[in-house]
Amino acid sequence: MSCRAYPLQLTGNEKDTARMSDKKSDQEKTEEPTPRKLQKAREEGNVSVSKEISSVMLMSIAVMTLVFSGGYMYGRLERMFQTFFSTAGQPIDNQEHALSYLEMAIRFGLDIITPIMIMLLVTALLVNIVQTGGAVSAKAIRPKGSKINPINGIKRIFSMKGFVELVKGFAKLIIVGFVIYFTVRSDINQFLSLAIMPMGYTLPHAGSYVLVFLTRILSALFILSILDVIYQRFQHRKDLRMTKQEVKDEYKQMEGDPHIKGKRRSLAMAMRRQKRLDHAILGSDVVVTNPIHYAVALQYDPEYNEAPIVMAKGQRKKALRIRELAEHYGIPIVENKPVAQALFATAEEDQFIPVELYKAVAEILAYVYKLKKKHQLKPH
Repeated sequence: MSCRAYPLQLTGNEKDTARMSDKKSDQEKTEEPTPRKLQKAREEGNVSVSKEISSVMLMSIAVMTLVFSGGYMYGRLERMFQTFFSTAGQPIDNQEHALSYLEMAIRFGLDIITPIMIMLLVTALLVNIVQTGGAVSAKAIRPKGSKINPINGIKRIFSMKGFVELVKGFAKLIIVGFVIYFTVRSDINQFLSLAIMPMGYTLPHAGSYVLVFLTRILSALFILSILDVIYQRFQHRKDLRMTKQEVKDEYKQMEGDPHIKGKRRSLAMAMRRQKRLDHAILGSDVVVTNPIHYAVALQYDPEYNEAPIVMAKGQRKKALRIRELAEHYGIPIVENKPVAQALFATAEEDQFIPVELYKAVAEILAYVYKLKKKHQLKPH
């Protein structure tokens, strides 16, 4: 047997006070982004990406590829020089002869660079997938006037992000300088001896020292890139933070949009699994308590909803947590033992309250609206 939920009836004054709910919001973005905000940013290509980790990984793979495939590349390069030197004295008689030389040179070049190019391409794709989770968006590459605006460019240079990039640049220079200094200092005699040794002896040993330099430099830069990944993720979450009013407006849009109503319950469950109880309380208008055994958070917007909705409910520890969040966000708390017990027992989260509780809840909401109106009219 189903029961239709009729709109909650308030008096004329109560309706006026309901529409005069406090619209002043804290403009500081202090709230963590909601799952919907994160998903929207992801669809727009706004994800956390560290250029430092990408650069270090590409350089590391390039060095490893040169080390492991160096023999093959050296052999192909040697074969190319032998071929060209052996035919250096032969005249180029016609166009076909010239094209054959060009084709041979291109083939040798591709044979030499193909291994490293393949490894770099695979590495770039893997690093991007790991950082972004495979997010692909055409919006991220669309031309924007703000990107070519010189004033905005100057602002970016002198912003906190620009300062961080400057610090990272100096950090990399200092790291490279220290690695070179301590490596040369630890084996200065060997380096000096290489200057007077025959070329056949110097080249193999110089190559090993270059490899030591690169290994130490890349190891230090890898540590710096890990720190950059952590910073970029922190900055990305910070940039997506929301004001308290934005969180409330998002809840109202989700409740009023007919395309969202069908997904409301699953989204609310996902948010609760992600411990977003604070967002549910922030989107509420009043919390009815027992006072400590039960707590039920209600939201009512007559423009979108036909009756109050239970945003969250709990008992014992969860009830205390709901009270703490309500006090933190300035949500009114009304102690009414019978109503709190009845709401907890008969109403489910993300659903309208039962019809038999309309009158009791209307009195509580009217009381809350009068308090808000009195606070608004009170001279500061």
